[in-house]
Amino acid sequence: MKHLLLAITFLLTFQARIYAGEGEFKKGFEEGYKIQKGDLAIVPITPIKPITPIGSTDYREGIKAGIRAGKKK
Repeated sequence: MKHLLLAITFLLTFQARIYAGEGEFKKGFEEGYKIQKGDLAIVPITPIKPITPIGSTDYREGIKAGIRAGKKK
């Protein structure tokens, strides 16, 4: 029983750390897309957040992803 409780606690903690930067990435993606397409553009669904490189932020990576998405269409 103790191992099950420990495993559940670990999984919940790990899941929370994965989604911690999701909001910042989304904000950056929307901003980057609008930089490329204009303020009145309809922003597509935000892609899955990649692993953030050392020295960068989730927001900055979101902006770069949004600009790349805006150039594709």
